[in-house]
Amino acid sequence: MITIPFIILLTLVSLYFGKTIRKQNTKLYVGFTVLAILSFLLRYKLPFTEPLNQGYLGFSFLYLVMFAGALKKGSRLSKSLMSIRREYSIIGFILLSPHSFKYLVEFLNGDRSFEWFGILPYIIMLPLFVTSFMIIRKKMSNKAWIKLQRFAYIAYILIFIHLIIVAKAPNLFVYIILFIPYIVLKLKKELS
Repeated sequence: MITIPFIILLTLVSLYFGKTIRKQNTKLYVGFTVLAILSFLLRYKLPFTEPLNQGYLGFSFLYLVMFAGALKKGSRLSKSLMSIRREYSIIGFILLSPHSFKYLVEFLNGDRSFEWFGILPYIIMLPLFVTSFMIIRKKMSNKAWIKLQRFAYIAYILIFIHLIIVAKAPNLFVYIILFIPYIVLKLKKELS
């Protein structure tokens, strides 16, 4: 249930600090990378690592990236989220990494089964993450970049399936409630 407060907080941050996020993006990427590494290394020792190692914070960033694409163009929220969509997607991927590595280590140690619907979206998002950096994106044609970025929808579907499979109440209900407006808004936008 911590996901909803994170989403609300990150939405407010996008509304009031979007310009700062864009200007300071490299510093943010480095800072969040350090945080992600520390979270993974200290995963069983400190309570602050829980939201990162469980994927709550990373998912919150990616949810807003996903949701931004479903919003009607022109609204203040849409403009705000779209203006930092690239930064939020990069940070979201960075912050999902401790979650993915934690479960991979547990699988390799024989402590859990392999989470196909968890690892597949991470693998799909890897090239999306790499090509989100402007230094890489500039080397691609706009058409090729857009075509590649459409794979994000497959990742979103797989993440939703993953969450439905692994989440327990009340988190299961939270994820269903989060995905319903996205699906409705996205379909409405695509069909109009």
